[in-house]
Amino acid sequence: MVMAAMSSMAFAYDFPIDENGNCVVKKSIPTSKSEADAYMAAKSWLNSQGFTQMNANSDVPNKSFSYNLTMNTKSSYNPFAGQFVENLVFTISFSTAGGNANVKIENIQIQEIYGGFGVSNKINPITMKITELENAKKAVADAEANESLSKKEKKKIKKDNEDIIEDNTETLEKASEELYKRLGALEALLK
Repeated sequence: MVMAAMSSMAFAYDFPIDENGNCVVKKSIPTSKSEADAYMAAKSWLNSQGFTQMNANSDVPNKSFSYNLTMNTKSSYNPFAGQFVENLVFTISFSTAGGNANVKIENIQIQEIYGGFGVSNKINPITMKITELENAKKAVADAEANESLSKKEKKKIKKDNEDIIEDNTETLEKASEELYKRLGALEALLK
């Protein structure tokens, strides 16, 4: 009972889906800095955020850059099950124009790494996690609303979807929290 109350207080995830079904985060940040100073502030931010991988796609000095980034969002170890790691993998593009710093985050994916009794490394689009979560919640809600189902059938549907709801909610909330915390740090540097 306490766990449910605590999880409802967690950070709500914010991964907007565009008209093409892709998850894209865009921010236009007003800045009083020159293009060169905004670029330098953004590059300083990029190098100070502890990304586990940084691969440049393009870099136009004092103007813009694009990087593929990986950041750890969750790590846990269970001596009876093994090591579990989740990373947020995405492409960030930065540019300046007309007193604004423009940030675009796209190609957002969740990497799930498991090492223990076997090894697994999966990378899936974040939209897949969102869709799985929505479908599981809908299945439970539909079962609850269906009066022709017995209590036992409803309980089974709820149990079948419980782990998906819990795991995907935790993954999405933690990834969103970490991403927006870093974007907040960038915004503060650009003011």
